[in-house]
Amino acid sequence: MPSSWLQRCLRQGAYRQKPRAVAALPIEAIEQHLRQAMEPALRTDTLTTASAALMAELQGLGGRVSSLAAASKSQPEALRIYDAIVDSGLASLQQIAEIEVELTAQRTGLDPLTGLPGRRAPPQRLLAEHAWVMRRHDHSCALALIDLDQFKLVNDRYGHLAGDRYLGAFATMLQAELRPYDAAFRYGGDEFVICLPRTTDEQANTVVERIRRRLQREPLLHVQSQALSAQFSAGIAALDPNATIPQILCEADTLLYAAKSRLQQMGEFRWAKTGSSGV
Repeated sequence: MPSSWLQRCLRQGAYRQKPRAVAALPIEAIEQHLRQAMEPALRTDTLTTASAALMAELQGLGGRVSSLAAASKSQPEALRIYDAIVDSGLASLQQIAEIEVELTAQRTGLDPLTGLPGRRAPPQRLLAEHAWVMRRHDHSCALALIDLDQFKLVNDRYGHLAGDRYLGAFATMLQAELRPYDAAFRYGGDEFVICLPRTTDEQANTVVERIRRRLQREPLLHVQSQALSAQFSAGIAALDPNATIPQILCEADTLLYAAKSRLQQMGEFRWAKTGSSGV
């Protein structure tokens, strides 16, 4: 509903050439749908905060719509209010996406091994960031698709329980290296996605290399007197306004497997080293 309303506003604005009064935002209907969607949900701090922020944004947006209707139609004033409406509309869409991520995680359940949202969550977050990239030329966002190298050997040598702990330890380390507004997801098996707002693909490469260096310094966990380290391959792609989310994920996936292929050809897989015994 908010997305359709914003699209109508953009069409009525005629690409900013003749911004004029736009339809009133159906705040009450949106609030009713939100309440129904959250009815069966667990009221976490994230969900409560995001919901309150969304309603505050929508109230402000409704006020801007009224201001545009009452304003003089001189071009500078109308453009200023119209641009504020569009920016506020995008902000509300991002907040809705954050709520959807939380609700999706609750419906599907957080991944029990890592505590991260599962495969259905990344597209929602990436769509929200993609909308900002399309609207704001100064906004960048990158994603990294990460695949643990030779994870199967951990399962084969130490058992699946050790493999589960290995995945959980990697997820914990990953979250510790990210900023509060970054996001990590378990994409499936031994693959992870990290979303890095306000980050170019070059900067994302620096983040990935920092994570890689930490893994080189520290073992993930100790199993049967072995200190197990981790190594991964990664593909990094910027959110391109001219590409779809599936295309961007496909690009990252292609780069990931090119990197993995290079490691295999060079014989540089290393994932375990002798160390003190542990739990």
